[in-house]
Amino acid sequence: MKIVSKGLCIVLLVCPALLAQSGRGTLYVRPNPSEPPTRVSPGQFYNPATLTLKIDKRPPIPWPHKESVKIDDLDVNERHLVVLTSDGKNVQSFWFRFSDYKTTDLCIGFDGYQGVQLHEKNSPLCKCH
Repeated sequence: MKIVSKGLCIVLLVCPALLAQSGRGTLYVRPNPSEPPTRVSPGQFYNPATLTLKIDKRPPIPWPHKESVKIDDLDVNERHLVVLTSDGKNVQSFWFRFSDYKTTDLCIGFDGYQGVQLHEKNSPLCKCH
């Protein structure tokens, strides 16, 4: 019995990511100004009035301008496709996995100059509420 207990303790100490990455994750969408950007990188022009965010096969949501939006119930064991569109055109898309982060609460922001920023919610770079 002691051998089994020690083996279990070793597994739990060696594999904390297995425990931390079980269940569901949340993505908080940081508000974006409603005014058109003054500076953009090539290919990153967007219209804030029509900017949308789509996660996987979920319906697109308008990018918020005043308060953060919470997207929850995301499987932490899957990779997720994020697609930003504006005026019916793709602006940027990328894949992410919660396992690449230390937490299952992430924050996403976007501007036409730096593009998408994806951070852990407890990061000082995340300004979601």
